[in-house]
Amino acid sequence: MRNLTNSILIGGALAFFFVGVTFAALSIFRPGWLRQVAGAKATPVSVETLVAIVAAGGQVPNVTPIPTRVGSQAPSPAPLPTQNGPCSGPQHMTIALLGMDARGNQSSFRARTDAITLLNINFTAQTAAMLSVPRDLYVPLPNLGAVGIDQDRINTAFLFGDIYGVPGGGPAEFKQTVELNLGVRVDRYVVINFGALQATVDALGGIDINVPTPIYDPDFPADQGDGTMVLDIPAGPQHMDGAMALRYARTRHQDDDYHREKRQQAVLLAIRDKLVNPQALTQIPALLVALQGLGRTDLSPGEIAALACVGPRIDRAAIQALSIDGTMIEPWTTPGGASVSIPNRDRIAPVVQQFLGNP
Repeated sequence: MRNLTNSILIGGALAFFFVGVTFAALSIFRPGWLRQVAGAKATPVSVETLVAIVAAGGQVPNVTPIPTRVGSQAPSPAPLPTQNGPCSGPQHMTIALLGMDARGNQSSFRARTDAITLLNINFTAQTAAMLSVPRDLYVPLPNLGAVGIDQDRINTAFLFGDIYGVPGGGPAEFKQTVELNLGVRVDRYVVINFGALQATVDALGGIDINVPTPIYDPDFPADQGDGTMVLDIPAGPQHMDGAMALRYARTRHQDDDYHREKRQQAVLLAIRDKLVNPQALTQIPALLVALQGLGRTDLSPGEIAALACVGPRIDRAAIQALSIDGTMIEPWTTPGGASVSIPNRDRIAPVVQQFLGNP
């Protein structure tokens, strides 16, 4: 089956940039309601709940924790300590942005998180850093020894956490896997369906990207059916609709996954640039509709309000785009014939430190 979601980190990152800009813009017309959201009880909410908050003019509905897919309820995460400042957020927040292999609005299906990026926000310095993590990184997985799984690709952690009933489900297993292998404590997570990218770009009227090298992929999977198509994108400034942006972020036949990570980050930043344009204010209703049914998160309403405050304050130049690339792994074939990437921890350590040292 074609893997359609290698580019979903872009959709996931919208949970920070899109929600932040949207809520901040709406607060211009509804003064005071963000303060009400910020004072709400920290409870995991779905994207539908975020839409409901906006639709209700800032009235926070009663929400309950989203259950894991094994039937139990995921515990609410511990509140992060806040500090004094214009946005009243923590000094740092690290969010896992995950793209799940799901179709339509089926973001709750059990599936691998085939696109993974970590986002570290510094509320004090008003900076941010993104760290892309290869889906094939072959690492130890905690909590699964009893079912005979000691290690696997990192993109299976969320799935196995749900399937095998790890306490806290997929989110807990993923967070613990990242902390065990990268030394990064993940505070919150966002899972987004890949449709968020295409729908959001279209709602924004397209995005503009300066393509550094031409793309020619004669075997790109067709949008419909099981065939292929020719993807031809010239170098230079390009205006892309949602379908083209998704294709640009997915293609890898002419290079590799690591070059694709760079294209994904370029699309994400192009979306961010479009959102901070004052003209995006008129497109907020369409954007809200575009995100319905496409994800879930354990961010509380108060944390979303803090992100809404700090998001528009972070300048483009203050966002680092980092990745674990092909120079930091060793290719290996498992006894079962799977091609995976063994992390070279000595080479990965500096980029992780750069990510965590986001000033």
